[in-house]
Amino acid sequence: MNRLRRTTQLTLLGLAALVAALGCTGLGSAPHAQRQGDWIDVHVHLFADKGALADFDEVARTALQIMDAERIRTMLVMSPPRAREGPDTESLAEIAKRYGPRIAMLGGGGTLNPMLQAAGKSTEVSEGARRKFEETAERIMASGAKGFGEITAHHLSLAAGHAYEAVSPDHPLLRLLADIAARHDVPIDFHLDPVPSDVATPASLGAAQNPPVLKANIEGFERLLAHNRKTTIVWAHAGSDPLGYFTPQLVRQMLGRHPNLALSIRPTSPRPGAMVHPTGDVNEEWVAVLRDFPDRFVLGSDTMIVATHYTGPSTPRLFASRGEGQRRGIRRLLSVLPPDVARRIGYENAERLYKLGR
Repeated sequence: MNRLRRTTQLTLLGLAALVAALGCTGLGSAPHAQRQGDWIDVHVHLFADKGALADFDEVARTALQIMDAERIRTMLVMSPPRAREGPDTESLAEIAKRYGPRIAMLGGGGTLNPMLQAAGKSTEVSEGARRKFEETAERIMASGAKGFGEITAHHLSLAAGHAYEAVSPDHPLLRLLADIAARHDVPIDFHLDPVPSDVATPASLGAAQNPPVLKANIEGFERLLAHNRKTTIVWAHAGSDPLGYFTPQLVRQMLGRHPNLALSIRPTSPRPGAMVHPTGDVNEEWVAVLRDFPDRFVLGSDTMIVATHYTGPSTPRLFASRGEGQRRGIRRLLSVLPPDVARRIGYENAERLYKLGR
């Protein structure tokens, strides 16, 4: 009887060991999957009327609900790159104080970027304009921003009311911003729809506000990157550009030449060459670049969250529904990456670049 009991106990122990072993690859993988699935979203826009703090609070609480549902550790919120002055850190600073560290902010999209676009018609900048630009940048840093953004040198118009913006990527004010960012050791979130050489605007984009010809901008971007190697520039929207020039091949070349270049991933697009197709297919060429440069990428869904009583242009509401698809694409991308690469791109790189938690 004792022998039978001992045999039964050994059998149960063996069964328990088997279940435990299976758990490591099944149920027990849940903690590992959670670590791999966690991520930080470095590129989110909150839309409310300027000074409407209650409405900004509404969209911030919506952002927190999305974070809880999507396992997002932190969101970096910012103004889009506005052509004219609009809400910037004066509202977002309150949100970051109230909901930090889960919500942090970048600044300049509603203040510095309009100054840049106004000055961009000339390569000469007055001393007064430079001083105003630098003073504004310093106020942004004093308000608690983790960096500058969203700033643009080339922003395609994708719909009516969605501005076309273009300045030289190595404009004097952008070089000045790079120096200020280096002084504070913070990154610049940079929107540049790449154009390797002058090209006629595709017919699919001609109905918006784009010019007939899109000017080459990669060489200018490389000059900006070389201007101050202490400045990290985070090139936004890798994986889903509307022109087809933001390719894995171009990114690989740029990363090889510029150690201060990083990229944020907005992966999903139905266009050829996208990082993640809406069907869930993942572009292996992009994956190869991520695996070869795992410390140079972060995730930025470009989610737009709009307050109920927002009275501004309709474009944010038009684009708001796209955030869910981008987040789905990010989850899909993380699921196919090696765990260490998924962890770095998912949150470790963002923590390091933006000094989150400090």
